[in-house]
Amino acid sequence: MQIFWHGFTCVRIEATHGDKQSTLITDPYDSSRGLRFPRTLHPDIVALSKDATKDFKLDAFTNKPFIISTPGEFEVQGIFVYGIPTTKQDEKDHGTIIYRFEAENISIGFIGEMHRALTEEEIERLGNIDILFLPVGGGTYMTTKQAVDTISRVEPRMVIPLAHHVKGIKEKLGTADSFCKELVCKREDGNKLKIKKKDLPADELVVTVLERA
Repeated sequence: MQIFWHGFTCVRIEATHGDKQSTLITDPYDSSRGLRFPRTLHPDIVALSKDATKDFKLDAFTNKPFIISTPGEFEVQGIFVYGIPTTKQDEKDHGTIIYRFEAENISIGFIGEMHRALTEEEIERLGNIDILFLPVGGGTYMTTKQAVDTISRVEPRMVIPLAHHVKGIKEKLGTADSFCKELVCKREDGNKLKIKKKDLPADELVVTVLERA
C-alpha cells in the first residue's frame, strides 16, 4: 500500500488486490484555496467528508470514479469503505461523515472536515484502527488538542496528520510541528508512506508527516 497527501484533508491510497491496483482519494479541493490540485489523478473511488458534494472538486478527474458521499458500506475493486455518520453536536456540524477503509488487511480511519473531537459512539463505530488520518490545524478543523484527545481514545498504531499549514495555503492553520510537540510519539517524515501489514509498529505510536504530493 502507498499513501500520499495532497493538502487539506485530501489523501490518496493505492492498494493492491490480487493482480489489480485500486486508488482511493478523499476530499478533492478547489485550487482557489491556495493550493493547486493535481490534474493527473485517476481514482477508482472518491470518498467525501460531507454529503454536500458541491464543496468538493469532483471535475478534477479525467475518469469517472465511484463517488461516496453518504453513510453506508461499499466495496470497490478490493477496497472496503464504511461511511459512518457523525452526531450533530452544534450548529457547525453539517452532515460530516467519517470513514473506515480496509485494504491489504490494513484498517484505516479517516476523519476529514471535522471541527471537534470524536464522541465515544463514533470511536466505537470506527473499531480497531491501524492507521488514523485526522486534521490537526484548527480553524474549521480539529484543533491540536482535539486531535490528541481523539488519538488517545482511538489508539491507532500510526497517525498521519491532515489539514495543517503548508506554503501557499490561504487558510490560517497550525503546523504539523506544533501538533507533534503535543503528542509524545516517534515521528517520521517523507513524501509518501509505503507500508504493509507486517511493517506496522507493534509497541509505539508512530506519526508520519507527509510532504504534499
